[in-house]
Amino acid sequence: MKIDSVGKYIREYRKKKELSQEALAEMIEVSVPYISQLETSQKYPSLDTLINIANALDITPNHLLCETIAKEYEMKRSVMLDEISELPEREQERIFTIVRAMIDEAKR
Repeated sequence: MKIDSVGKYIREYRKKKELSQEALAEMIEVSVPYISQLETSQKYPSLDTLINIANALDITPNHLLCETIAKEYEMKRSVMLDEISELPEREQERIFTIVRAMIDEAKR
C-alpha cells in the first residue's frame, strides 16, 4: 500500500485549485504546519480530515486515495475519467482517439 501518496495528491490538487497551504488550512480548520506535514507524509489525515480536504478541493476522496486502494488501476481509471470529463468536448475526443490507438496497438 502506498499511503505516502496521499500527501502528494493533497499537494497536487491544492496547487491545481491555486490554494496556498494557509488557505486550505483555514478552509478545513487545521494549522498550516499540519497541512505541510500531510503533504510531506510526516502525518496521515483522519477520515474526517481526508473528507474535509476532498470537499475543500472539490474532488472525491478517491482522488487522494487512488494509489492506496487494492484496486489501484480501477481508481486511477475513475479519477482520469473525472478529469477528462471536465475538458472541452474537442479535447475529450482527441484523448479518446489517442487511447483507442494505444489499446489497439497493445492488443497486437
